[in-house]
Amino acid sequence: MELTTLRSDDQVTHVALIGKLDLAGVQQIEMKLTAAVAARGKPAIVDLSQTTYLASLGLRVLLTTARALTGKGAKMILLNPSAPVLQVLQLGKLDAILPIATDLPAALALAGVK
Repeated sequence: MELTTLRSDDQVTHVALIGKLDLAGVQQIEMKLTAAVAARGKPAIVDLSQTTYLASLGLRVLLTTARALTGKGAKMILLNPSAPVLQVLQLGKLDAILPIATDLPAALALAGVK
C-alpha cells in the first residue's frame, strides 16, 4: 500500500491510496494517513481509485481518520473508489457515513473548497 500526497495547502489535503488496504496495507499507511490528513485538521479528499482491496481494518482506518477530522470541524471525502472497494463501502454502509464523490470537482465541492 502506498500513500501519495497530491495536494496539501491551507484549504484541503488530497491523498491517494494505491494498492490493497488489508492488514499489511493498513500497517504501512495508518500513521502516514493520520499525519497527512487528520493531524492537519483541513478538509481531506482520499482518492481510492487505485485501491484494489478494502478489508475491515481498512474500513476502521478510514472511519478513525474521518472521525478525527470531524472533531476538528473538517470533513473527509472519498474519491472515486474502485468497484470492489465501493462494494465493500456499500455493504458496510459506510457510504451513508462518509461522502463519496465520483470526480475531483464534486469532491472539492463536498469538502467546501472553491
